[in-house]
Amino acid sequence: MKKKYTTPKYIKIALDIAYRIYNDDLKEGSKVSGRSTLASKYNVSPETIRRSIALLKDVNVVEVTEKSGISIISKEKAYRFIQNFNTKDSISRLKDETDKLIQQKNEIEEHIEENINSIIEYSTQLRNIGLLYPFELEVPQNSSIIGKTIATTNFWQNTKATILGVKRNEELIISPGPHLDFRENDIILFVGADGVLQNVEFFINS
Repeated sequence: MKKKYTTPKYIKIALDIAYRIYNDDLKEGSKVSGRSTLASKYNVSPETIRRSIALLKDVNVVEVTEKSGISIISKEKAYRFIQNFNTKDSISRLKDETDKLIQQKNEIEEHIEENINSIIEYSTQLRNIGLLYPFELEVPQNSSIIGKTIATTNFWQNTKATILGVKRNEELIISPGPHLDFRENDIILFVGADGVLQNVEFFINS
């Protein structure tokens, strides 16, 4: 599983200083405590503080000189830094959540495919003992449903059949959504109550 995004300490410290500037706890033209003092305050190494200040310097929030030390030069740019980070952070978090959802979706689809394959495998046995089993019908040439989606054909409303999957060019499309379009030679796998086979056969051939 992909490692979850976390904000590095030096960025958190830079953000804290930027927030203090924006909230006027630290004012433009004033000095920021030395690196050693900041390192003690945030309980981090001087190197971490150096990176935090360097980040703020790169976006012109502070100015660093040997004589004057660290000086605050722009409240406006501190605000911009905060806004830019929030946007990037939100994108990173959304990407992490999306990756997780995609993984869950793939696992669910894999489970569904395993179940459907099992149903197909035992279909003959189920037929013999009178239980529900999937039917298979191929979409013939010049069928009226070719090029149309499951939704636009009102497939269930017209046939009372629930589509489990569609075989297409050796590929099994599991639990297709309403926007799947039918193509010539597609094999539709479906289940339903008594008479559903005749309903679907009539519908795709009419």
